[in-house]
Amino acid sequence: MTHKAKIDWWIAAALILGVVAPFAGDHLWITIPLFLAVGICGYPQYYQTRDAGLVIQAGLIRRFIPYEAITFIGPTCEGGFSLAFSPDHVTIRCGSGSALLAPADCAAFMADMARRMPQLTWRGQDLVRAYV
Repeated sequence: MTHKAKIDWWIAAALILGVVAPFAGDHLWITIPLFLAVGICGYPQYYQTRDAGLVIQAGLIRRFIPYEAITFIGPTCEGGFSLAFSPDHVTIRCGSGSALLAPADCAAFMADMARRMPQLTWRGQDLVRAYV
């Protein structure tokens, strides 16, 4: 199943303003490369749940996380580096790393992940590894 990423209007507006504003002056050489870099690395963005794992696509960057490696999934407000265009994040912890995602429909994403990962159980809004 493919889950679209959430893009907040104010982040999109800030990116557009960053490109349009220099047209008033002669500093295009500064913002056009920056805007292209953000666009190439961050758009389009989606998350695919496949049989073997989760695929995170953000522009030219593609990351695959096998379901067996995931130990935690939950909504978070924590900061950190993310290519997501929204501060409403979902944290996925796997091994010694983590990923911050921003699915448009967080509840549907969490439910889809719960169906595919029986090793995780619900604890409040989070999916955590069930230790026996």
